[in-house]
Amino acid sequence: MISQERLQEIARHWAVAETLRRGYPCEPRLTEFPGGWVVWSPRPADGTVPEPGSGETVIIDRETGALTVVPGLPPQVAMSRYTGPAATAQAAYPAPPLPVPPPGAVSTMPPPMPPLPPTTSGAADPLSLTPGPPPPNAALVSSPFGPPRLPADEQARRANALAAQLARLSGRTPAPALPQVVATLEVVGRTFQALGHTVDAEPVHHPAVMQALAAIPPGSRTRGAHRHPDLIVVSKALFELGGAEHADTAWAARQLAGATLRLHLLREGTASDNPAPAAACHTCGTVLVSLGLPGEPPRDLVRPEPPQRGVTGRAALRAITAEAVAATIAVPGVRHRLPTLPFLIDLLEPYAPFHPVLQSQPGAAQRVESFTLDVWTREQTADTLGDLAERLGAPLFPIGGEAGGLHSVLAVDERHRVFAVDHAGAWFLGPTLDDALQTLLIGRSTPRVRATGTW
Repeated sequence: MISQERLQEIARHWAVAETLRRGYPCEPRLTEFPGGWVVWSPRPADGTVPEPGSGETVIIDRETGALTVVPGLPPQVAMSRYTGPAATAQAAYPAPPLPVPPPGAVSTMPPPMPPLPPTTSGAADPLSLTPGPPPPNAALVSSPFGPPRLPADEQARRANALAAQLARLSGRTPAPALPQVVATLEVVGRTFQALGHTVDAEPVHHPAVMQALAAIPPGSRTRGAHRHPDLIVVSKALFELGGAEHADTAWAARQLAGATLRLHLLREGTASDNPAPAAACHTCGTVLVSLGLPGEPPRDLVRPEPPQRGVTGRAALRAITAEAVAATIAVPGVRHRLPTLPFLIDLLEPYAPFHPVLQSQPGAAQRVESFTLDVWTREQTADTLGDLAERLGAPLFPIGGEAGGLHSVLAVDERHRVFAVDHAGAWFLGPTLDDALQTLLIGRSTPRVRATGTW
């Protein structure tokens, strides 16, 4: 007999698919009857009236766990017509009778085809609503659109290792939230490390670093650059090497002669012993070079004309968007799950499958950097966004990211507000996606989300 855990998993995935299909929240209900269980949803509390026959009803066979998917039957009708996974579709939806030619007429009609049931049989992918229970010891299978799915014990091990590493580097508990960047500076035989500064209090920099930052006009500074770990670790080293009495950049360059700086990116699901390399933002790169670290000053990138959208039809884009969103929701975190927001398909379809903007140049109040709206989320974000959602009081879903040394996750909440989450904290981009896009394109000021969930 099918397990209770499998029943709940089927109901949860059905609710995701139906919410995205119908455009309003579908709360799953499991009703037991002699043949098994039927998955359905009550009428929405806001008074939305579903179209008759809309959506799908799922029947779970008691003995085999096989799924029968039929178009929008009321649960009572679905239960009364269920006779087993192989016969239900034909019994519930018999083929319509073919017209009979008049006596003596020569029929030109082809022989009747057997009726096609609205579902198939076979082994089920544990991440989808395909028929049949998962085979014993089945390997976890990820959708090609979703982030990588790890076994639960490996996911928990990585999360614990990351939390321990972040707590050690920050010296505080709870550890800073992800994503994070670790900066490691080696100078005169000593090693210094730092993380991005995510607490509300402003970081304290060495006077030489402050002088180099002040030389960059506000509209040319990257959002939150003074909170980035590469500047924090350099300040830490300069305080140790000479105190705060030296404020000129020439002195700092002499102290940092021969120094090497490495940056590593830590994201949810990352193996802490194998992090990916990270890049410095434009502002940090400019400051570091002015302080004598090796490298060339970063250059501007003027935004080119946006690429022309392809000729893919709207139906195909909606299908891609729906599959990508469902695949992302299907991958849980250790502590949180991503929400099913009914408006996601309509919100993301105009940018499907992805919408890149290449830029790196001064903006109105701060520097603008490259970003991408993307229905295909390649990293795990459930815990990252779940932690921020607890502060905001609203669930969040990932819709893209920023480059240019920001390494951020772009996310929309249930109120349509858009945020960026990076290694310097969370930032409010706008009350709607259109407003957020204007912020990202022209460089409007972005307030930082405080620990209280306000800005």
